[in-house]
Amino acid sequence: MGLLDRISRLVRANINTLLNGAEDPEQVLQQTVIDMQSDLISMRQAVAQAIATQKRSERQCEQAARNAREWYNRAQLALNKNDEATAREALSRRQTYTQTEQALRPQITRQKEVVQQL
Repeated sequence: MGLLDRISRLVRANINTLLNGAEDPEQVLQQTVIDMQSDLISMRQAVAQAIATQKRSERQCEQAARNAREWYNRAQLALNKNDEATAREALSRRQTYTQTEQALRPQITRQKEVVQQL
């Protein structure tokens, strides 16, 4: 077993020596810069996508809040006209939009944190 380990180390050492001799520092540096630029582009795209998702979620949340207010106003109008069935239906729809708004709020908070980290 010790012989196989020594042969393995010898082969790895010879391969490392060959690779170190073949490496051109300028080419390695250029490749590193190219890789870093590629990473920068990828990160910018990720940030742009995260911001777009955040803005879309904010718009959906605002729309749900507006719809909830609108259905609440319709329920009030129906009650003023003594139309209890319509008022119940309006409040039911309002509840749906309110739940949507409440579900979106934590998502928006998490998305803001992600954008901040990126």
